[in-house]
Amino acid sequence: MEKFSNVSGTSLLVPSVQELAKQNLVTVPQRYIQPQNHQQMLHISQQPNVGSLQIPVIDMHRLLSQESGTSELDKLHLACKEWGFFQLINHGISSSMVEKVKLEMEDFFNLPMTEKEKFWQTPEHMEGFGQAFVFSEDQKLDWSDMFYMITRPKHSRMPHLFPQLPLPFRDTLKVYSEKMKDLAMDILGHLAKALGIEEVEIKELFENGLQMMRMNYYPPCPEPEKVIGLTNHSDPTALTILLQLNEQEGLQIRKDGMWVPVKPLPEAFIVNVGDILEIITNGTYRSVEHRATVNSEKERLSFGTFYSPREDAVIVEVCCFAKGMETLFNKSGTSVLVPSVQELSKESVSNVPQRYFQPQHRQQKLLISQQSHATLQIPVIDMHNLLSQESGSSELPKLHLACKEWGFFQIINHGVSSSLVDKIKLDIKEFFNLPMSEKKKFWQTSGNMEGFGQLFVVSEDQKLDWNDMFYMTTLPTKSRMPHLFPQLPLPFRENLELYSQKMKDLAMIIIGQMGKALEIEEREMRELFEDGTQRMRMNYYPPFPQPEKVIGFTNHSDASTLTILLHVNQVEGLQIRKDGMWIPVKPLLNAFVVNVGDIMEIITNGTYRSVEHRVTVNSEMERISFATFYSPREDAVIGPSPCLITDQTPSQFRSIRVNQYFKEYFARKLEGKSNRDNMRIEHPN
Repeated sequence: MEKFSNVSGTSLLVPSVQELAKQNLVTVPQRYIQPQNHQQMLHISQQPNVGSLQIPVIDMHRLLSQESGTSELDKLHLACKEWGFFQLINHGISSSMVEKVKLEMEDFFNLPMTEKEKFWQTPEHMEGFGQAFVFSEDQKLDWSDMFYMITRPKHSRMPHLFPQLPLPFRDTLKVYSEKMKDLAMDILGHLAKALGIEEVEIKELFENGLQMMRMNYYPPCPEPEKVIGLTNHSDPTALTILLQLNEQEGLQIRKDGMWVPVKPLPEAFIVNVGDILEIITNGTYRSVEHRATVNSEKERLSFGTFYSPREDAVIVEVCCFAKGMETLFNKSGTSVLVPSVQELSKESVSNVPQRYFQPQHRQQKLLISQQSHATLQIPVIDMHNLLSQESGSSELPKLHLACKEWGFFQIINHGVSSSLVDKIKLDIKEFFNLPMSEKKKFWQTSGNMEGFGQLFVVSEDQKLDWNDMFYMTTLPTKSRMPHLFPQLPLPFRENLELYSQKMKDLAMIIIGQMGKALEIEEREMRELFEDGTQRMRMNYYPPFPQPEKVIGFTNHSDASTLTILLHVNQVEGLQIRKDGMWIPVKPLLNAFVVNVGDIMEIITNGTYRSVEHRVTVNSEMERISFATFYSPREDAVIGPSPCLITDQTPSQFRSIRVNQYFKEYFARKLEGKSNRDNMRIEHPN
């Protein structure tokens, strides 16, 4: 599928400072003038005792030498611990390559504005030419222009940026990008060595990592003490490698409460530790705050290369550090830990905490749903007919209409064997019937939403759902939490392994048929979903003597692309919102209930509907279900499919990287369709 791309968020569009500086200004526009207290902080760095402080210098040649490697490694270790910054000499990048990059980058900034505008940021993307991190119209702006883009992996490059750079700059940058990756991996390897981390751990984490580059242009300013070139910050990446294009000073780092200017050495790179590396090293290495100042006479140019782990990476604690170190890339967010509802249901009603009782107006809404809607039932799709040459042409429009009008359907003749389904049902029942001491081995931790417990609990006073859940990532296999799926009791684990693959195959068939109905190229859908993320959630809803006072699962829409639900028993409880009413779903025997998720609504530009749904409980019987959620791969970018965008049907949703999308989803309380609404683009009437 075409790259819908966005990995780095959005930033408001602002004018070019380079063009502004050409106007021979005597005073600076108010929006660039820093508050008085910031201006005073700019002066602090001029204290005389700061001049003697300089960041360490590391010699890569000595680092690789058998004779001097040990002593140079100690220097590197100390530099990262004490400073978080160092200059790297004899780094192995040829001076001819570096000079070409410098010259061609200067030429790029000297292009006419009409040429540079071709690379300008768009409202939906931070990548491109402009400024980063501008979130409001009254925000103070930095005195700089930047050109920011993803360079690795190659499939993440925005098609209108890197591939459209003028020659020979584009070709030079391809080589430079590869050299920067190699250098970053060398440095990371030595840092691991200094820390006693296994080389294989670092290699697995960073080998196919994310590389971003940012070209920085700081024009001279008539009142340099009143502006800032780049606001003080630390880098969120693992490692930054900075090339100074000219020898103009401006970079400053915070050290012992002072701002220390960095004096760039000829033919050296300035390297600094980023936040990710500080986290990985459990705070041993420091990600240090830094900023850029400007002067009144001369421009300053620099070129930053940022290196991070691959987008879908999961970092568990490094054995040589504290065992309590949390997962860095926790794709599923966190949730406040709560008691087991299954255990609570064994108590009398008087002992049930008030947190589970819904407010009065919500109880009334629950009663509304008890009105008769017997004539309303979600559509039924026959997979056998759908794939048949004879009946496919008539079944496909039924699927299309179901996704447009309902967002839900039941699928029969789906091809998953009844024997496997029955095994899974039995295994899930037995799992929930395990002693609490056994289930606690799979309990959520304070830093992770995956495991046994509840989801979307963001505060201690939040109303709770009347359920227990066991939620985990199942595909890709490398993303499985080591204490969850691999530790499930047998034969459940083996049955789930097979079921997981069958669910992926079924999801891909359904998604492919949806793409066919929408006339989206099969290749586009396959590229987006083939190596997708699969998550599974087992749901247990105990009976409750006053069911109108609690909710099994709060009304919501699913963040995924597609949800395939197995009713473990035939107890009703799932309800969907249709035309302002809550419609109960009556599960068919040997059928899956399938629903469109928010991602599919986004990709189809609103053609297919991700429908709000909820779960109620009853007074006599438990309800058990098993949901499989399928989404694009973690490093993919989602947005409306280009073939569905026209002048008459403009893009309804912004584009976003999948892992950022889920981060936003799991960061908030589950409520209605708030996540999808957050993705919507407001068009003027």
